[in-house]
Amino acid sequence: MKITIPRLSTANSIEFSNTLHSANTADTYFFDVSDVNNYEPFSMLFTAATIRQFCQERAIMPWDMQLIYNENDSNYTYACHMGFFQSAGFSEGKAPGEASGSTTYIPLTKISISDLIQRNAILGRCYEQGDIIELEAKRLSKILSQEQVELQKLLQYLIREAIRNIPEHAESNDIWICGQYWRNRDTAEIAILDEGIGVYNSLRKNTIHRSFIATNEDALRWAIKPGISSSFNPAKGPKGDDMWTNSGYGLFMISEICKLTEGWLTFVSGEDCIRVYPNTTTAYRAHYHGTALGIRVKPSKIDKFQKIIDTARKQGEETAKTIKNAFKKASTPSKGLLY
Repeated sequence: MKITIPRLSTANSIEFSNTLHSANTADTYFFDVSDVNNYEPFSMLFTAATIRQFCQERAIMPWDMQLIYNENDSNYTYACHMGFFQSAGFSEGKAPGEASGSTTYIPLTKISISDLIQRNAILGRCYEQGDIIELEAKRLSKILSQEQVELQKLLQYLIREAIRNIPEHAESNDIWICGQYWRNRDTAEIAILDEGIGVYNSLRKNTIHRSFIATNEDALRWAIKPGISSSFNPAKGPKGDDMWTNSGYGLFMISEICKLTEGWLTFVSGEDCIRVYPNTTTAYRAHYHGTALGIRVKPSKIDKFQKIIDTARKQGEETAKTIKNAFKKASTPSKGLLY
């Protein structure tokens, strides 16, 4: 069976997840990328993951999937370099994380939280998990920011907020990330995903939220509201007493920052996708086991990163006052950077 991979824009990659899920069963699958003339961080990371999951669900062996491509195509060469094909399960190109990256991109890379903790322990750094994630976010943001300090700090904040709740709420140890900064397009994009339990299952672990989260789309829409967390307990407050305890502001802060910088947030989990733009929010159908985020910002709109964060946080805390089952105050990390 021939499966044509479309031009890898964000919208196309979401639609492709549906197309792939409904594909007929075959002995051999031929994935055709010969007409793909565009590869972007979210679309690469998400499409690679959907192909990987498709093969896992159908027990497709590597020798039962083949790639159709134009060998001299610069787009194909770029995807090889970024680790797209090996991430999806093909043999072509570099392995995920093999490319060294540059001042404009982070290749498709798999990050293990337990490995980060172990490496820091070997170096004598007995940090909290949250601190280790903060330092990793700082390292990754420096790769993309081209020494633009305010951009670097905002990217660090966004990466950290996207990553730090995954171990607890997704029940996953592994995180995938990819990023690109196009100076000529005044655009920076970060893609982060996990293959955990998904937003719906995470929020509904908390019985307090079950009455108003009936569908998967409900879960996504509530997850981007301030103060909504599976940790919510009106009697006890956040779980635990350390500063990294979740307060449910992470996804809200990310979505507001994207709007304030004239970017967008793409948020996929389960059978639904929410895309947040400066003036509108749109829902789409999708198919993905886990949670995937695509984050875009416009660097020219970043004057002082802390001012943007403060604006988003104040808006969130005001909105949270109107939501019954929400934390009313953002956690310390959600208010800014710690390193």
